[in-house]
Amino acid sequence: MDRARPNVLFVCVDALRSDFAFGDYGADKPLFEFLEREGTAFDTMVAAASSTTPCVASYMTGTYPPDHGVLSLRDFSLADDATTLAEAFAAAGYDTSASVTGPITEDTDLDAGFDRYDYRERDTTVYTDWFDEYRAELDEAEGPWFRYLHLWEAHVHKDLPPDADDEEIDYDAAVRGVFEKLQRLLEVVDLSETIVAVTGDHGEAFRDGTWRHSASIIGFNQVPIPFTDKRTRNVRSDVYDQYLRPRGIETEEWYNSLRRASATEFPNAFHRIGHGYHVYDFLTRVPFAVVGPGVPSGGRVTDQVRSVDIFPTLLDAAGVDRPDEVTGQDLLAGSIDHRPAHVRAVGASGERERWLDGVRYDGWKYVQGRNRELCQLFDLESDPKELDNVADDNPEVVERLRGIVDEHVARERQLETASVSEGAEQRMTSRLEDLGYL
Repeated sequence: MDRARPNVLFVCVDALRSDFAFGDYGADKPLFEFLEREGTAFDTMVAAASSTTPCVASYMTGTYPPDHGVLSLRDFSLADDATTLAEAFAAAGYDTSASVTGPITEDTDLDAGFDRYDYRERDTTVYTDWFDEYRAELDEAEGPWFRYLHLWEAHVHKDLPPDADDEEIDYDAAVRGVFEKLQRLLEVVDLSETIVAVTGDHGEAFRDGTWRHSASIIGFNQVPIPFTDKRTRNVRSDVYDQYLRPRGIETEEWYNSLRRASATEFPNAFHRIGHGYHVYDFLTRVPFAVVGPGVPSGGRVTDQVRSVDIFPTLLDAAGVDRPDEVTGQDLLAGSIDHRPAHVRAVGASGERERWLDGVRYDGWKYVQGRNRELCQLFDLESDPKELDNVADDNPEVVERLRGIVDEHVARERQLETASVSEGAEQRMTSRLEDLGYL
C-alpha cells in the first residue's frame, strides 16, 4: 500500500445515540473507550435530521439538504452537482465499496462513486455468515481502499446478540452486540495504515423497560377503536387536524409535557419508539470517533460539531483533495469553530406540513413548525432533557435563531430538486413498508 494514502473504514451504526455509545447510560462500551483513548471522539455531533436518508446524504457530501437535495425519505434525489465521499476517494485512486441496508438504496443515488454498492436485506445482520465473509474480505483487501459500512442492528426492530437477557434494555443490548462485532472487525485492520471512523446517522427513542412506557405506547398506538378497523395510532392525526389545531394546541407541546412521566434517568419519548418525528437531542445527537495514522489522540471532545463535518474531516485526514463548496469543517485541524447545527424532522409519510425545522446553537435548541405556529426553545444547559419550552421568556433568542432557520428553509424552497421517478417512488414505498416505517 502507498503509505502516503491510508485506507479509510467509515462505519455508521444506524440509530446510534451518543449517550449510549459512550456508556453514559447502559452497559460499558469498550469500543468507544478504545476509540476515545487511541484517537479523537466527539460526544456532541448533531445530525442533519432525525431520519436516515437526509442524514447519510449530509455526511456523505458535507452539505445540508438545501444543497444536496435529499430532503426526506420520500424526496431522495441527490443533486447532480453534489460530490460524495466515495467520488472524492475514487478520484484519488481509491478502491471504493459500500455494504448498506435500510432506505439508502441505489435509487437515492448515494451509490455515486462506489465501485461496488452491496445492499443487504434486513435479516442479513452481524450475527449471520455475511459478517464473517465481510471481515475476511476486509482482511485481504489491497489498498488504498475506502469502505462504507452501514449497520442496522440498533434500529427500531432491534437485532439482539445471543447473550442478551431480560435485564437489559433491548436498545442497549443491540448497541452492545454490534459494538462487540465491530471490535472483531478492527482485529483485522492495521490502524497504522487505516483510518477508522464510527458514527450514527441519527438517534432513537426506544422501549425503556418500564410499565409506564409500555402502557403509553399501547394506549397511544395500539388500542382498537370501537366499531372501526382502526387503532389509536390511526386516528391521532385526525384528532389533531379536526379538534386540536383549530384551537391552537400543538401536539408536540402536549406530548413533550407527558415526557415528565418517564421513569428513566435517560431522555426518551413518552409514547413513541423510533425517530423522525422531532429533533430532540436523543434523536439527533450522535457520536463520532476517528482513529488511525495522523489522527491526534485528542480524547473525548465535548464541543458541538455537526455531521456535515465528517466529509472534510475524513478527506483531510487521508490527504485527499476535497471541493471548496462544503458546509463542514475539518474537526482534526485544530480549534473548532462553533457553528449553527441545522436539524429537521420529516417523518416517513412525506406530509410537509408536519415537518419541523430547527437549529442547535449557542447552548439553545430552537424548533419551529413548517407552515404552522409551533415554536419551541430549550435551554440545553439548564434543561438538557428538553422538557421546558422557554420561548415566551426569551423573545430575543427566538428572533435570532428563527432568522437562522428561516434562511435555511428559504434556500431549500429555492432548490430545484430532481423529480423521483414513479418506479423509484414505488420501490421506496415498498422498501419503507418492509423496514417498518409505514
